[in-house]
Amino acid sequence: MRTTLDLDDELMAALMRQHPEETKTRAVEHAIESYLRTDALRKLRDLAGRIEIEDASRELRRTDRLA
Repeated sequence: MRTTLDLDDELMAALMRQHPEETKTRAVEHAIESYLRTDALRKLRDLAGRIEIEDASRELRRTDRLA
């Protein structure tokens, strides 16, 4: 998708120093991917202890023995 952005020069320079081998487009994509990954992990950590997950390992082992 083609998008026009007005980015802070110092911010962009700092990003390019971290990713000197990448194009500006790829560096921005990399930063967005990193942000989304970090945000998803934060949301998962926030769910810790709130969702009860049944341990299915016994049932899986029993099914494996029957196969």
